[in-house]
Formats: sequence, C-alpha cells, structure tokens
Amino acid sequence: MNRIESFGYIADKNAKVLILGTMPGQDSLKINQYYGHRNNLFWDILFRVCDPDWKCDDVVSVDYKVKTDLLIKNKIALWDVLKFCDRDRSSLDKHIRNQIRNEFNSFFELHRNIEAIFFNGKDAASYFEELKPNSLIFENRRFTTLQSTSPSNKTNAFAILKQWMLIRNYIKT
Repeated sequence: MNRIESFGYIADKNAKVLILGTMPGQDSLKINQYYGHRNNLFWDILFRVCDPDWKCDDVVSVDYKVKTDLLIKNKIALWDVLKFCDRDRSSLDKHIRNQIRNEFNSFFELHRNIEAIFFNGKDAASYFEELKPNSLIFENRRFTTLQSTSPSNKTNAFAILKQWMLIRNYIKT
C-alpha cells in the first residue's frame, strides 16, 4: 500500500459552490493537478457548465491555470474529502484504506459564502457524510451527489453533463 496525500483546495473567499472529490488518482498525482487523467470528464463538464459558448474540443490540452481560473471566476471551490489514504497501484476509490479526512471547520470559516456542496460521485459523499453530524457548519447548505466524472463510470457523458448542470443554479446568480 502506498500512502498518498491529496492536494490543497482551490478557492477564494467569494466561492458559492464547493465540489468535493474523494482523492486524486495516480495520473493526477503524477502531474500535480486535479482531474489529470485525460479520460476524466471533470474539466470537459465544468467548462460546459460555466461557459456555454466554450468551443474547445480538447480541454485536456488547456493550461491548468486556465482551468483553475475558470473555477475562481465562477465562484467554485474544489477540494477532496480525504487528506491522506493508503491505496495500492489503483486510482479506484474502492481500494482506499486508512483514510484521514480533510478538516472542514476552518475551511468553512474562511469560505462563508458557500451555499452548495456537490460531490463528484457517491464515494466522496459517503466519506463526507460521516462528518456532517459532528458540526453545525453544515446547516443551511445544500448537498448534492452527482454522477462521478471518473473514466471508470460508464454512464453516458451527456447524462452526466445534464446532471452537473445543476451547478449553474448557484454560479449564475
């Protein structure tokens, strides 16, 4: 088993939406970027959610700073539920062991405008759910579990995109 550490969050004080994944996969860890696997739909979907006029067919080639700026511009924060875990030669959440969650109390103290939390897949929601009863900081926030953008999710990409469009309700106001 390899001990791995997630990335720090991407956010500014104006964030209204928080998207939470579980833990970066091997490809993401290699290049030190969220959702770095070329077949992960995350960035393709986020560009289409945030910018309906987006014309680029190859989001993978887009500079990472452009990707992270898209989040900040649209008041979206990005993080993972887990800070550390053990996972052996796989990027699959089902291989996660000995996990330690990120500390969300101080995050929400700094990011008080967050109204909605979207989980990138049911595993992220499941790991996070264990935290909710322990804190009042989660009151008055909406929680939504979305289909995972992972390449291992074989759901039709257009069905996933349609579901992720819910985020527009928070960023366009």
